[in-house]
Amino acid sequence: MIHDLCHCASKNQGSGAMSSGEEDTMSVHPEDLMQSQQETLHRFRVILTEEGLIRKRDDDNYLLRFLRARAFNIAKAKAMFEAMLEWRKDIGADTIKETFQFPEREATKELYPHFHHKTDKMGRPVYIERLGQLQVDELLKTTTMDRMLLYHVKEWETLIDWKIPACSKMAGTCISQTLTILDMKGLTMRHMNKQVRNFIQKITKVDQDFYPEYLGKMFIVNAPTAFKAMWAVVRPWLDKRTQKKIEVHGPNFSSKLLELVDSENLPVFLGGSCCCPGGCENADAGPWNESTYQKKQTFDESLKALD
Repeated sequence: MIHDLCHCASKNQGSGAMSSGEEDTMSVHPEDLMQSQQETLHRFRVILTEEGLIRKRDDDNYLLRFLRARAFNIAKAKAMFEAMLEWRKDIGADTIKETFQFPEREATKELYPHFHHKTDKMGRPVYIERLGQLQVDELLKTTTMDRMLLYHVKEWETLIDWKIPACSKMAGTCISQTLTILDMKGLTMRHMNKQVRNFIQKITKVDQDFYPEYLGKMFIVNAPTAFKAMWAVVRPWLDKRTQKKIEVHGPNFSSKLLELVDSENLPVFLGGSCCCPGGCENADAGPWNESTYQKKQTFDESLKALD
């Protein structure tokens, strides 16, 4: 059974803002925008450029994320963009793949199973978490929540720089979002202690504010009877756009999930037929690990890899 998670209210109107009805038609890619949206995107780029905020990497696809997250309100999108730049500077996001080492990664994944696995029918990378297998007490003996947050950011940078480009190359089109599957089998309220709640709140802010509009859809399966209580905790941290992307199912989810992901790309425990050697959770299977679709390194990147 699908639970109705949210009722979307109309957005406040402002300079360049859109109504809730218009927001529902917002496109993922710049080439598919309506004329008014294209004009707003152009104005947004001009304003950021004039204030020296644009970086070389900031193409229209990237700028569009901030406009979509703020219903095409230029002032709000600009404030969000500026906050993102400041946060990246403070946390060292531009170099975190090279500077942050996480030797406890394998032990962490054993206690908190999470992994990317192949792609969905739209070509988006699939991210899976088995939250019901989370062992909070043991995890905190292995690492800290602060280190987990830095690891989370590093994984984001890897996804953006390596995995999504490979998915785009395989699909033959621009892939800009992901499908997230949360398996809650075995999850109880005891998993939601204060430290876990604080961590979820922090990474939710990171995901929504600093990596906007990468989530295409979240598919929650095996939702327990305590889900309503859990949702009451988490929901206030999610903006309306994120809430609209979430679909929740109990144990009878397979047919719906297979509408999104081909069986051969879905692990058996989620109703698919994939059985990667060593387990799907350890395979990191996807186009990003296939030489045909891997991003070519620059000369400088090749030198760094040899260090």
